[in-house]
Amino acid sequence: MTTLGRFFFRRFHQKSVDVISRDIIKPSSPTPNHLKNFKLSLLEQLGPTIFGPMVFLYSGNNNRTKQPEQLQKLKKSLSETLTHFYPLAGRLKANTSIDCNDSGADFLQTKVNSPLSSLLQEPSSDILQQLIPTPVDSTEARTKLLLAQASFFQCGGMAIGVCISHKLADATSIGLFMKSWASISDFGSIKPGCYPVFDTAKIFPPGNFSETAPAPVVEPEIKMDLTLSKRFVFDSSSIQALQAKASSFEVNQPTRVEAVSALIWKSAMEATRKVSGKSKPSILANSASLRSRLSLQFTENSIGNLVSYFAAKAEEGVKQRKLQTLVAEIRKAKQRFRDSHVPKLVGNRNATEIICSYQREAGDMIASGDFDFYIFSSACRFGLYETDFGWGKPVWAGFPSVRQKNIVTLLDTKEAGGIEAWVNLNEKEMKIFEEDRELIEFASLNPSVIQPFLHVL
Repeated sequence: MTTLGRFFFRRFHQKSVDVISRDIIKPSSPTPNHLKNFKLSLLEQLGPTIFGPMVFLYSGNNNRTKQPEQLQKLKKSLSETLTHFYPLAGRLKANTSIDCNDSGADFLQTKVNSPLSSLLQEPSSDILQQLIPTPVDSTEARTKLLLAQASFFQCGGMAIGVCISHKLADATSIGLFMKSWASISDFGSIKPGCYPVFDTAKIFPPGNFSETAPAPVVEPEIKMDLTLSKRFVFDSSSIQALQAKASSFEVNQPTRVEAVSALIWKSAMEATRKVSGKSKPSILANSASLRSRLSLQFTENSIGNLVSYFAAKAEEGVKQRKLQTLVAEIRKAKQRFRDSHVPKLVGNRNATEIICSYQREAGDMIASGDFDFYIFSSACRFGLYETDFGWGKPVWAGFPSVRQKNIVTLLDTKEAGGIEAWVNLNEKEMKIFEEDRELIEFASLNPSVIQPFLHVL
């Protein structure tokens, strides 16, 4: 961290974030009686009770709307949005359904006693955590489905953070909710063709779970080693060069996500090997949306946790851990998932057993200690930077994540073609990882989002 960065970081943390008010926002219209009992799909029943967070940061430079008016506009538009996304205003009922009782969503107003530039100079996971209304693995996730927070900076800038339950929504669903909320705030209505559709239980009917059975819970990680979360940025030109280097006869044109994932995986494996002094087979479990793979069943506006995972494996040995080989393994794992796993899920009475078996297999591999295990998820190509509430597009968007080892989240940079990677590793491995020569050839460690001296924030 640079001297200037340390100054801004201290300044932010010394004054922190103060909660000014906490309200409950209810739908503008009551939910009809025939929609009161919302059944969770099989995939949602098997998913953990954890929040999916997003934070959007806005400059006050071109915004002439005063803070009280902004706040009122956000609350009113959120109320109207909840009418369309009515399950989010309800409460989770065991592991089978949502009681759409219009209890409402928590809405926090906070004050940040520092300028937005203090965050953007050197963004950190710790700072982002203060801009969402509750921790990602909070016990509130066991009943509530949506919490929102509006944070106002000294300079007039603003952050809008949300936590939406993964029992109902994946990243695509969260993105659609945010775009709908922004559209209502800006234009007074959701854009045509963008209304949410709640149809996942039709394709993945609920399993036979007891109404008294608790939902799967993500327990806080036992801190044996300090886990660090750091941001690495790959700009468009670097990714193009990386794609060229990662191409091979097997994968002639790697995608941006394939190339970046393979490089991070390679560098992380090397760091783990150096710290432990031994080499083990490695597994990369990558989140995969079922939407594009089940395009005939779902619309782009389907709301649900439509995510599964495919697993790529790297055996021991230098040849098996070359960049080109890892890209090929990721591509083959995706193809196996598409051609073999997905068709087994749709219209299959044994879908519950298939998914549970898939999850048990992964859990057994992690518990065995025989593998290095990494979990990757991507929010690229989600159009996050189009989320305009009426005072301009965000200057930056971030994903606060659970501080657990070996989790990597990818998302687009504001500039087209780039990728930001948030990487969680233990302290010893992170020190080696961030100095990996091949990694730093293509990635920058936590560069400034906007230079503070440009006087725009």
